Amino acid sequence: MVVRSLGRTSVFNERAVSFDSGDRLLNGIIHPVDGAKTGVLIVVGGPQYRVGSHRQFVHLARDFALQGVPAMRFDVTGMGDSEGDKITFDRLDQDICAALDSFCAEAELERVVLWGLCDGASAALIYAPEDPRVAGLVLVNPWLENEEARAKTYLFDYYLKRLFSQGFWRKLLKGQISVAASAKELGGTVKKASTSTEANNAGRSYQQRMLMAFGRLQVPVAWFLSGDDLTAKEFERCYLGDARWRGYAAKNRVTTFRLEAADHTFSSTAWKQWLANHTVKFISDHICQINRRDYSQ
Repeated sequence: MVVRSLGRTSVFNERAVSFDSGDRLLNGIIHPVDGAKTGVLIVVGGPQYRVGSHRQFVHLARDFALQGVPAMRFDVTGMGDSEGDKITFDRLDQDICAALDSFCAEAELERVVLWGLCDGASAALIYAPEDPRVAGLVLVNPWLENEEARAKTYLFDYYLKRLFSQGFWRKLLKGQISVAASAKELGGTVKKASTSTEANNAGRSYQQRMLMAFGRLQVPVAWFLSGDDLTAKEFERCYLGDARWRGYAAKNRVTTFRLEAADHTFSSTAWKQWLANHTVKFISDHICQINRRDYSQ
């Protein structure tokens, strides 16, 4: 098959696979590389299917394969071409395990790196310690919802920017902004920002599961964070603001990659290429040697 990936015309095979997850039939696409023993399984989260926003997962999987790393992207239960009713991201363990079974068997792999964006990254982190085949994690702008961190993010990255915006002051002087309403909104945000982390975490089981999983990990981890993304900023505030996360990071092999200009999904061709290249570099540096291949014409 001749395909175009991130601006390069390439030749390699892609094949559809179907596999069972409990009583549901799931579907995916494998991008194989002959002789490779380590692959990347893309875990899709949120209201998304295996193609991804602006074909993000297609481009990434093809570029991984182009650089010598086989990849698989698949539809979780209730999404895309897969059967069943949609389930939440923190209940994807069975789907991820089934996809790993299929990927390892079809591509003859010994180990797999889980790659996830947003709550797909959160799902990958929750699952990873349960499976010895998982050799590493690439977590892109992970979803770690926390009311205090979100409020602080809005306070510093939204309200302060508004105060220095000429457009804000023009609207204010023209009477187009309600001072009372804005003050009430700001006051509510400040109150939320000062709420204790412990109180906000109460009853939020997926955050605790993520933390527990991070503490149990014994594989390399890469955080990929976008500079122009509130989800990434919220995650980083939670991560840096909690001694438990910092402590686990100190004992784990954690690498942080940051692209300040990028948005949540790395939507431009240049940003996607940067993401693909640094993912492969992370695998090569921390997990295994990669036999890079040149499929360009």
